[in-house]
Amino acid sequence: MITFPSFYKPINGLAPILWLLGISLLNQACQEKKFDHPLAANEDVARYMENFEGRGDLTDPQSSPTAPEDAVRAFQLPEDLEIELVLSEPDIVQPIHMSFDHKGRLWVVQYHQYPYPEGLKITAIDNHTRVSFDKQPEAPPEGKRGADRISVFEDSNGDGTFDTSFDAISGLNIATAVALGRGKIWVMNPPYLLAFADKNEDGLPDADPEVHLEGFGLQDTHAVANSLHWGPDGWLYGVQGSTTTSHIQSKNSEAVAFSGQAIWRYHPEKQEFELFAEGGGNNPFYLEFDRKGRIFSGSNGYGRGPYYKQGGYYIKSWGKHGALTNPYAFGHLPNMPLSGENKRFTHAVMMYEADLLPPKYRNKMMALNPLHNYIQLTALEENGSSFSNKDIGLLVETTDKWFRPVDIKTGPDGAIYLADWYDSRLSHVDPRDTWHKSSGRIYRIKPTAQAISRPSIDFSKANFTELATWLQHPNKWYRQQALRQFADRKDKNALPELLPLFRSENPQVALEALWAINLSNGFKGEFVKQALQHPDAHVQMWTIRLLGDEKSISEDIFPTFIQLAENHSSAEVISQIASTIKRLPVNQALPALEALLHQDLDPNDPDIPLLVWWALESQIGNDLSAVLAWWDNPTNWNNPVSKSHLAGRMMQRLVMGNHYEAAIDFLTTSPNESFDQVLVNGFYEGMVGRDLTAVPQKLLNEISGKEQEATPFQMELRAGDFAHLPDALEWVRDEKQSLKNRLSLISLFGEVKAPATVPVLLDLTKSGDSPSTLKQAAIHSLKNFNQPEIGKGMAAIYPGIRGDSYVREEAIRLFSSRPEWARAFFDEITETKVIHKADVPYHLIRKFYALEAEDITKNTEEIWPESKPLNGEQINESIKYWKKVASQGKGNALTGKQVFVTECGTCHRLGENGGEIGPDLSGYDRTDLDYWLLHTINPNADIREGFETMELTLKDGRKIIGKLVKDEGGVKYIAPPLGGKGEYVSDADIHTIKFSQTSIMPERLFEELQEEEVRDLLAFILNQ
Repeated sequence: MITFPSFYKPINGLAPILWLLGISLLNQACQEKKFDHPLAANEDVARYMENFEGRGDLTDPQSSPTAPEDAVRAFQLPEDLEIELVLSEPDIVQPIHMSFDHKGRLWVVQYHQYPYPEGLKITAIDNHTRVSFDKQPEAPPEGKRGADRISVFEDSNGDGTFDTSFDAISGLNIATAVALGRGKIWVMNPPYLLAFADKNEDGLPDADPEVHLEGFGLQDTHAVANSLHWGPDGWLYGVQGSTTTSHIQSKNSEAVAFSGQAIWRYHPEKQEFELFAEGGGNNPFYLEFDRKGRIFSGSNGYGRGPYYKQGGYYIKSWGKHGALTNPYAFGHLPNMPLSGENKRFTHAVMMYEADLLPPKYRNKMMALNPLHNYIQLTALEENGSSFSNKDIGLLVETTDKWFRPVDIKTGPDGAIYLADWYDSRLSHVDPRDTWHKSSGRIYRIKPTAQAISRPSIDFSKANFTELATWLQHPNKWYRQQALRQFADRKDKNALPELLPLFRSENPQVALEALWAINLSNGFKGEFVKQALQHPDAHVQMWTIRLLGDEKSISEDIFPTFIQLAENHSSAEVISQIASTIKRLPVNQALPALEALLHQDLDPNDPDIPLLVWWALESQIGNDLSAVLAWWDNPTNWNNPVSKSHLAGRMMQRLVMGNHYEAAIDFLTTSPNESFDQVLVNGFYEGMVGRDLTAVPQKLLNEISGKEQEATPFQMELRAGDFAHLPDALEWVRDEKQSLKNRLSLISLFGEVKAPATVPVLLDLTKSGDSPSTLKQAAIHSLKNFNQPEIGKGMAAIYPGIRGDSYVREEAIRLFSSRPEWARAFFDEITETKVIHKADVPYHLIRKFYALEAEDITKNTEEIWPESKPLNGEQINESIKYWKKVASQGKGNALTGKQVFVTECGTCHRLGENGGEIGPDLSGYDRTDLDYWLLHTINPNADIREGFETMELTLKDGRKIIGKLVKDEGGVKYIAPPLGGKGEYVSDADIHTIKFSQTSIMPERLFEELQEEEVRDLLAFILNQ
């Protein structure tokens, strides 16, 4: 066993990032110390942590753990399966990761140190509970000794009982995963990937660890790098969760910075690190390779996550989790669609690919749901180049609310092993360490009444003949262990055993052989040609992927690759071809893309069109002239994917990259008028949030010439030429002109900010003849001007427009965007009383608080006292009161459903109907009264991913509040959460960004209801 002492060095650059992301609580360095908190580095942090009100699924002080044997009896499974206890406290506590090694021993990472590294102080904390520390921990053996440990359990006699154990490594400080290979024990211990030498493979390190990677984020230890797993290609794969930011340093590859979700991999011999895919789900904390080498991860959301394609960009909450590393992605791939009950959340997924369980369970996905205490069984159905998911039943369920499954593996015996965190608390959005810290279980699922045994085994002592035999084993675990041995040995002498397997008629055996041959240095020459022409699509797909890992294809292989790109009909193979092209040099990538576009690609495939775009986009920075020449071939325009996904994005990419001359050349190659409009639209997409002053007049003329319905004066004004501004103003006033062109010019006035347009915009808003859409657009454009008189002018106009709710609310958004405009609005409410306070809905009242002006906050509280935020004491008293009300009688669920529709259904879905402004409540635990009372009375307690609002302060003082929908190429698109016109904002115009800690949901919902209505509503929500 190896243990570590401790000391730390300062961290660089983390606090400024967290300042931008959230609420900085960092005190001045010279502030006198007035606090005593074991984790806080300053008084503000200490106060925040000590006064935290709690949110999410928190520790339940009224419940206690069930004894392990009793917990097993509470499980419900299908009749043909049973579950048994394998390990429990005190042998294991807080297990977070399991793996079986080459001897069949069970390795368990015990996450005792969670949630904070030992010896570090918190200097800042944001509203997502992301923290900044005062130091970065040193890599072992330096640094403070933590409480995490990695333990090994062995079944010494093969009877199914783990009867011996030892701690392989202890003293770790936030350790999330372990993997064995290459004569080392690999440990994910953010910010480091460590490798402990273990030449004799006894499970005990021979020496201090070597740091192979450095820079994994520690801001949220619920979302740190995790789940080490050897891929069939010999790379070590891992996952990063959502709310961390990493800057990875490795020996032989450039530093890689990325924020939020990602699948990453590391080549231990080449010592190279790369991102495999970005985004996906809410907080991935698991990694699964299926029998074909596909990658899946738990999404921590409503579905089952994505099927990750190499080089793909997947959905994430841009505001909370950060932008993609490629600002020109111009889109993202979806998670697999789900047919089933959308209950949050699936933490981890595993494909059962063994033969112990009955056939109906084989090749099915088993998804852990720690929030609802069950395991879902899900089938995968082909969906173009990806899959859709269909739930087919529950594998395990229990009424024990402490059951928190966090890891799932297939064992050497073919049984399913479950790691159970076992805690009444689940939510990480609470900075206090109230975790149970003394419980944890591992269970085994097997056929009913069937004894479990396992023969003695040691893959490290197997010869090549034995390893080749194990490549054909029905249990995927055996095949993966055999592949690890081939990767460890890298011995060409294995090829005589493997080449006959490659010629097997069994496609799975051929695929396993391909992987082993590659790991044994046999992937070259004539063999690669044979593999490209193999009858099995997955063998072809993996051959293509392995070729891409070399970053170039040899001249003798390239023609065969091109032929495959031109003719393949398998959607999965086509998607891999696109992914591989992204990795090739331009002289190979462009011919391969051209070959691929000879096929009639499906523009509606869930993955292929964007994968093809990313392949093309990757070459623009390498050789722009070659990419432009590629478009000279008419064939490349004819593919349906070109019109739907490539041509417009190409133009957008050129103008966003300031390649104006190239954009002119590209326009001239357009084959017809239909593509002209695609390119014109791409041009305007690329110029959103930017002015045209730097754009060459020739390009503007070309765009104008190709527009079918050009808005008059648009190009001149965008380019800063105001000679025809008077004519444009007259055009906007002219009711005979098309509304479309008038709206376009009004929007343009807000972009160019010419002062002469302000009186006209005010007149249009005031005029009774102006359509509502035009008035709304005029008000929206007026927000961009920093002129005090606009507030007074709009306040005077307001009584004439209040009858139209859309126009009225746009005007209120204007008043709430600048302090001086808010004051003018308030004067009309409190002094002249021309405006009635009842005009302003709750979600717009909240915008005035965001101005952070003392007098405006005071006036807001006086005018709308119901909007004043509740303090902790008021929240607690309200919860007690309404809990007492709920206990005084039984509500009517049928009546409560109508209350829900009226009071909640506009924003929330519960069941089949409802809105999408707030989270879908269908997937939440509908048995916990305390949870629903807390989050209804205090909706600010936990603002779910994807529903956060950002508060942007521009350099001219204007406030913009809304949801970040898009963040590409230095321009953000912000949309109001409850409707209204969104707007594009250039990063260059932003002074500060922070997340709002206030939900758009009102706090005093129950105060508007009768007590009987509240009981009815709760009866409906709680399924009573």
